[in-house]
Amino acid sequence: MKKILALILALVMCFGLVACGSSGDGGDAGSEGGTIKVGYVNPYTGPLAGNGEGCDWVIAEIEKYVNETMGGIDMNGAKYTVDVITYDSKSDSNTCGEMAAKLCDEDEVDMIIAIQTPETVIPVMNTAEAYGVPCIAIQAPVNPVAGNLAGSGEWTVHAFWTIEKVYEQYKALWAAAGYLPNTGAKVGLAFANDADGSAWYSIFTANLEKDGYVMVDPGQYPSGTTDFTNIVNTYKDNDIDILAGTNIPPDFLNLYTQVIAAGVEVGCVTMGKCCLLEGDIGVLEDKGLGIMTEVWWAPTNPYTSALTGVSCEELGAKYLADNGRNMPQPAGYAYAALELAVQAFQAAGTTDKAAVRDAMKALDTTTIVGPIKYDQTMGNLTYSNTVIGGGQWQMIDGALTLKIIDNSVYPEVPVTGEYVAGNATSAQ
Repeated sequence: MKKILALILALVMCFGLVACGSSGDGGDAGSEGGTIKVGYVNPYTGPLAGNGEGCDWVIAEIEKYVNETMGGIDMNGAKYTVDVITYDSKSDSNTCGEMAAKLCDEDEVDMIIAIQTPETVIPVMNTAEAYGVPCIAIQAPVNPVAGNLAGSGEWTVHAFWTIEKVYEQYKALWAAAGYLPNTGAKVGLAFANDADGSAWYSIFTANLEKDGYVMVDPGQYPSGTTDFTNIVNTYKDNDIDILAGTNIPPDFLNLYTQVIAAGVEVGCVTMGKCCLLEGDIGVLEDKGLGIMTEVWWAPTNPYTSALTGVSCEELGAKYLADNGRNMPQPAGYAYAALELAVQAFQAAGTTDKAAVRDAMKALDTTTIVGPIKYDQTMGNLTYSNTVIGGGQWQMIDGALTLKIIDNSVYPEVPVTGEYVAGNATSAQ
């Protein structure tokens, strides 16, 4: 009888230990570890698909580093692997919100990444806020994100540049082309009436005339417009010197093609969002020559990941070797977002959402896109600035190549070329 009682007691103690090991806050699994689930809504298809290029490669790199090289994330002696769950946003804001809700509700993710322009960041971020899920937002201008943040912003941190910074960078590019402030140069505006375009429009129109430029404003247009006749005629009638705006790639392709066809000569073209990527500029063929844009990330930037120890140069070289093409700028931010996610869980030491949120907001680190410290606020949004340079598409060895020609806003960004006069609409 004593032996039977001892056996029963041992079994009870064993079951008790198992029960303790399987419980926890937000998915902890005690000494056996578990899996941290990170949600990621990516534009694999649609007009923003170029921005989503490289997403799967970046995810594989981070998962391999964490799960194999690190052996998992240590949480009180247990090793947790990372699983990044992705869905296609189809470059559509409504789909973004639906997929983010699916990640929160069905997949029960521990964190969400909101990335790839305001059109996709805002609905994902706001869904995470509604569900109380920590959210690392990245790669969308701060102003429209802050202006469309629902509620208190308790669960979200963001990292990118403000439109005030990109305006200063564009002004430096205009000066490089010979259109200095206070010379009366005429700037033709091209902004869609979406969240991103409206935020840019507000900042640009508030500053152009103060800086001595003449603003030629044909009004904002609906995103998806194909006939730009009225806008093009406004440019032609006013003999603009500079064409400036931010557009999704299909809109800019239609606009710019019609500008050239109408014989509008423009000395300087600066365009955001639509002229960042080799794939997007390649559609323009020779029309892309000389176009200038902001540069968010480049393999020549001087940063090394505090998480992986990989430099910008090394990451760019590995991407090129694995994919046969240069690493797109947004892929650098995809890498940074996942760096930040991993470091937040490391610092929290748990998957408890409130603890992860607090650890996330306290991050002070260096990522592949540069230093990140969430010490700025705009409205209810807590954010970190990231660097920006001024680039121009130039023909190098028979291929359009983006060269950084100005670093006046962030001098730590290395210059890789000099301004070359001429573009598809100017008399060359």
